[in-house]
Amino acid sequence: MSRGKRRGAAVWFALSLAWTALIWVHSMVPGPASTSESSFVVQLLAPLFGMAGVCDRTVMTLLVRKCAHFSEYALLGFLTHGLRSSLPRESLLPFGLSVVWAMLAPCLDETIQLFVPGRAGLVTDVLIDLGGVLVGTLFCHALLRRGRLKSI
Repeated sequence: MSRGKRRGAAVWFALSLAWTALIWVHSMVPGPASTSESSFVVQLLAPLFGMAGVCDRTVMTLLVRKCAHFSEYALLGFLTHGLRSSLPRESLLPFGLSVVWAMLAPCLDETIQLFVPGRAGLVTDVLIDLGGVLVGTLFCHALLRRGRLKSI
């Protein structure tokens, strides 16, 4: 592997690791503070929800929370696929690394939340997270195939 490709792989790895750490650190936020964050976002988006016919604050909060799960893991899927794509194709390590990373990260995320006051680890959230990983992976793959995203 050339020096430039190694540097690119190192950048993808660092970004993937940093984003995973950020997700897990955010999972350690106690329930009341997490609820406060969600309420702030709901308040900002309330006019858009209203235009879509969603007026129930509980539904808005649920949508905001689940979309946050999906989007943070979509970015993780994007980053881990970028890492996988920057490594030599003949090795099984890139595929295994991205799959294991993408599957373990949400499981550990929800496990962390089991030990945080006011938080709960939910299987449904793991499934939403995995859906985000899949979409992020497919998006990165499509950009790489079309040449719109170059390996770093």
